[in-house]
Amino acid sequence: MDALESLLDEVALEGLDGLCLPALWSRLESRSPPFPLPLEPYTQEFLWRALVTHPGISFYEEPRERPDLQLQDRYEEIDLETGILESRRDPVTLEDVYPIHMILENKDGIQGSCRYFKERKDITSSIRTKCLQPRCTMVEAFSRWGKKLIIVASQDMRYRALIGLEGDPDLKLPDFSYCILERLGRSRWQGELQRDLHTTAFKVDAGKLHYHRKILNKNGLITMQSHVIRLPTGAQQHSILLLLNRFHVDRRSKYDILMEKLSMMLSTRANQIETLGKLREELVSPRARARLGC
Repeated sequence: MDALESLLDEVALEGLDGLCLPALWSRLESRSPPFPLPLEPYTQEFLWRALVTHPGISFYEEPRERPDLQLQDRYEEIDLETGILESRRDPVTLEDVYPIHMILENKDGIQGSCRYFKERKDITSSIRTKCLQPRCTMVEAFSRWGKKLIIVASQDMRYRALIGLEGDPDLKLPDFSYCILERLGRSRWQGELQRDLHTTAFKVDAGKLHYHRKILNKNGLITMQSHVIRLPTGAQQHSILLLLNRFHVDRRSKYDILMEKLSMMLSTRANQIETLGKLREELVSPRARARLGC
């Protein structure tokens, strides 16, 4: 993607809630692959103009300033030997900038989650003329509206960003399934754990979330893989990591790594045979031996 395509992609991936200008710059700074332009003031003004003159972009004023977007890397403490995420401290609870407020059966075909969908005010006409010419600079707009100024992509742009170029834009998803897909899009390469979705984000029983996840999986819109977290207590939490197809990354589980080690060990043995006790002894890592006092 070129710079302008990447810019529009970031706005679209943020969903119906949209994003304020500071969050947009934060998203572009952390984009992978890296955004091709330096985010200096002149560049930001150029990108602002590109958004203002695009017919698929709308601007809203929310009743409250948008909280700062805080990005976390869930994989920064992953153990490469086991594929297990080592949680060495209590998890930091960040404010959810995008709490779930599903839009249901909208007569205009709008889908997604938006906290202030009914309360926010469309100020697009104050941002640009009917001929798509800017009425204000980025600095003027931010000085007037601050973080209440929200940038939102059209329904078609948002859906296309979620399903990718290979997806069927005529596929109609249930509103709940769409909101899961939107949440995955907002998480980019990090993905979402199914456990977190049903306990924290959507606050529904696991069965309902599983049903709507199956709809997305059946239509080939998401990927799934096992995910293990080792808590500071030593206990392990198992869940399923969900990702949009376009952001899929093979993250090897501990079972994949153990099977590879086992195959390599057996390949060096006579007739590829070894006793279970000997294999178990060699497969246990030094770290595990230390924990067990071996």
